[in-house]
Amino acid sequence: MEREGLRLAEALTEEQAWEADGITVLTASVTLPQLAGKSRPAKRFNRYYRRFCRAYFTYCKQVLLPEAEASCRDAQAVSAPWSVARAELSWRVSHQSGEMLSIVCDARETVSGMPPFFIRRSEVWDLSAALPMPLCEFFPAHIRCKKALLRFAREQTPARIEAGAAYYENWRAALRRTLNTRNFYLTGEGLCFYYPLCAVAGAKEGIVTYTIPYDNERGPFAPLIG
Repeated sequence: MEREGLRLAEALTEEQAWEADGITVLTASVTLPQLAGKSRPAKRFNRYYRRFCRAYFTYCKQVLLPEAEASCRDAQAVSAPWSVARAELSWRVSHQSGEMLSIVCDARETVSGMPPFFIRRSEVWDLSAALPMPLCEFFPAHIRCKKALLRFAREQTPARIEAGAAYYENWRAALRRTLNTRNFYLTGEGLCFYYPLCAVAGAKEGIVTYTIPYDNERGPFAPLIG
């Protein structure tokens, strides 16, 4: 990250709004990371997130806009309180060391009359080539990393349930069925992996996340410093 062209630059920021019958029913704002410089890795990284931005606005138009329009019509029909639907996509750095950069993107969506929705996406980047790193890069070759994550989640969950977390009755099967090895990021404490909202527990639990401490023998490997 110290080399020219491999440092974070001003974020990509865009907004859009959609109307129905002259009324603004949905607004969306996006902010995503960008790298400075015109090197090939920087261009690849920036292009990835520009495409992500366009894809999110397309999702808003195709999925959220019909819901927002229906919400507005339903409220008007009974003169009920109503508010403009809102979608916000933002990002943060969860860890940065050497040429490794871990990015977490969160989308929060609110449509009047519907429960709020939350989506998370993450990437761990090797900035020397501006390529996302797969989970297997953080475990020894002989380790089945998906199995290791599932084992850790199943070991940790009973204590969470005992403490009052609202997991589903079939949480063991849900942990296996909905585990996606792309859903991970790095922190100073360890490698975090997570499940989509409502995949293994009730909505009040938010994005269910587990943190595996680094272990340079068994994995996950700690990021190199420098």
